[in-house]
Amino acid sequence: MKRHWIFDWSGTLVDDMGLVVCATNYVLGKYGKPVMSRETFRKEFCLPYENFYLKHLPGTEMEEVEACFREGMAGSDEEVTVLPYARDFLDSLRASGCKLYVLSSMCDKEFGKQVEDLGMDHYFEETYAGVLDKREVIGEMMEEHGMGKGDSVFVGDMTHDMDTAHHAGIMSVGVLTGYNHAALLAGSEPDVMVRDLSFMQGVGGFEKLRADVVKIRGLELATFIGVPDEERAGQQVLKVHVDMTPEVSFSELGDEIDGGVDYYQVSLRLKDVALGKPRKLIETLAEDLAKVVLDEFSVVKVRVEIEKFILPDTQHVGVEIRR
Repeated sequence: MKRHWIFDWSGTLVDDMGLVVCATNYVLGKYGKPVMSRETFRKEFCLPYENFYLKHLPGTEMEEVEACFREGMAGSDEEVTVLPYARDFLDSLRASGCKLYVLSSMCDKEFGKQVEDLGMDHYFEETYAGVLDKREVIGEMMEEHGMGKGDSVFVGDMTHDMDTAHHAGIMSVGVLTGYNHAALLAGSEPDVMVRDLSFMQGVGGFEKLRADVVKIRGLELATFIGVPDEERAGQQVLKVHVDMTPEVSFSELGDEIDGGVDYYQVSLRLKDVALGKPRKLIETLAEDLAKVVLDEFSVVKVRVEIEKFILPDTQHVGVEIRR
């Protein structure tokens, strides 16, 4: 079992999105910018958060923005709550002798208030808050506490958390309880991605966790494709192989299709997309197929491989993408 566990705070252990969206809209309103809905905020927000404000409030001093943000938080009635299963998971880790830490971009004053108000300060060996770019801190943090790359894990809800884990060379766990949608988080390639911390309860067998995959093999797609006009004018049949990592694990389905990935419906949509318009490149078709799978089905990762039968003396040519 991993001995050192580093956690992001917001969206990973606590639900403070309502408060953060409220404070962000307070800042945007102060500068005459339109407010954001919760879903728009999830799509737009990124870490380091200064990049978010550079995009939406270019030329504004960050100290001024941060002061305004804290003012917005202080005036908000939105509550911060501990996410379901978080306490149970932290308890199980501590009972197993693990060392726990927090690495958060939240301002240290607000973080200190939240961790004390929620009665969670006793869980952690040390906490690091107010860190704009976590990649700049994690190395020193690991060295200070004697964390080895092989016995450390970073658990977070955003791509920056996964990037930080990759930067440090440690295991990354993405949870879908926070600020990034599944497809976006999956793009940062976490080692393990789970819907919430209930899926992490069996820490003794944690290293054995693997993502479930739904596969389609050798699906024949009729399409009009080719660089020359004359090739594109005639219909061709391609073969496609698809691997899909579902949002809901097989163990959760209870032998029911609801919540799972209906590979028959996927196959129908892929056929529709392939015939929907002519294309010059199978690379373009691969992108289009991957996008429709991620956008329309309960899938967090997809691999699409296309085989085209065009060259003599070959079985096929092809492309493969992972999204």
